[in-house]
Amino acid sequence: MAQEPLQLGSLAPELFDKIFFELDTIRDLASFVVTARFVYHRFKPQRRAILFRVLQNELGPALPDARFLFVFPYSDPADEVRYYDWIRVMSGVYREMLGGEGDPGAPAPKELTELCRTLHRINFITDIYATAQLGWFDFCRGRGTPAAAPLSHRERRRVMRAFYLRQIVSNAWAPTRRPARWSDRDLDVFGNTSREPAKSLGLFSAFESWDLQHIDHVNVFTMRLCRALVCHALEVLGEGAREISPRQFGDLYAHLHHLVRYLRAHPGVAKAAVGDVQSETVHPRDESLHQEFVHRYQLLPLTCYWQEDRAQSFPNPILDKQEQDGLEMDHRVGDDTGQVPFGWSDALRGRHVHWYGSGLTTIPWLPPWESREKDWAHTSLVSR
Repeated sequence: MAQEPLQLGSLAPELFDKIFFELDTIRDLASFVVTARFVYHRFKPQRRAILFRVLQNELGPALPDARFLFVFPYSDPADEVRYYDWIRVMSGVYREMLGGEGDPGAPAPKELTELCRTLHRINFITDIYATAQLGWFDFCRGRGTPAAAPLSHRERRRVMRAFYLRQIVSNAWAPTRRPARWSDRDLDVFGNTSREPAKSLGLFSAFESWDLQHIDHVNVFTMRLCRALVCHALEVLGEGAREISPRQFGDLYAHLHHLVRYLRAHPGVAKAAVGDVQSETVHPRDESLHQEFVHRYQLLPLTCYWQEDRAQSFPNPILDKQEQDGLEMDHRVGDDTGQVPFGWSDALRGRHVHWYGSGLTTIPWLPPWESREKDWAHTSLVSR
């Protein structure tokens, strides 16, 4: 007698639970839940536990960053005393969360909902990033040159974490609410990494140098994308459309939810802008945009000038000695998010370096760059 085919609905309840908890992404979970009504009914009673488990599976080591971002909204530097105290306190909270201290436990429904919303935006901008970066390798623009392989799960997780970290830095610096300059107090609460008793650790003490390199890398991408959006808004939307104002540019650059919303609302502009990023097109308005838009809203703690000022004003004897002595990194190098990236170790000859982004140009033993294009390409290489 022939056996009847096994149906999904006939699986034991504990097998359903195993399937739920082993899913890698929220996207896969959503697709599975809508396959049948009985799957949804099995999911509904324990949706909080399942959602949190799948978030852990998808984000891995980036989950503490995502949870910190939930409790760390965009800052208001208007009251300087409260602002600097806030950054100091929250920097300590962040380090504790990264170190696994004071485990907050499973998130409440409100936090869980916001974590999923933010993850949705991060996935969207990561897809845009991957499209632009992989297209950069196709020098014939689809006419015979094989494209690079898509991002692996671990590579994608690195990119996603970089966007989370960039938003944390943006929320802390709040470029749309402050003048385009910094003070010694900014250097202190952001850049101090020395554990001397008389000093409080700054926000950047929570990051490794390659973390900051990743932040700078996706920040350059975000800035170029926003600049390309300004150049193409009127061109694509046509007569009667509103030009992106400097203020709107600042919001797009500083707030991921503003940027994702604009990209979704204007797919034609988004496609043209991504094309510019892929081809590194120099637009006639680039110079004027730099003065009016970029210079006003850029994240100054990522610039070379900031790094030089921080190194002089708030030196770190331990880290500085490691770099001066040419010590090799004793961390494990690998693909996992918490490890030293292969590209970072190879490009820096395995040595300790505590600079990032454009600050790498100050290191005398690194190969010199002959042009801005090579500078950008080298920075991109280090980031991968």
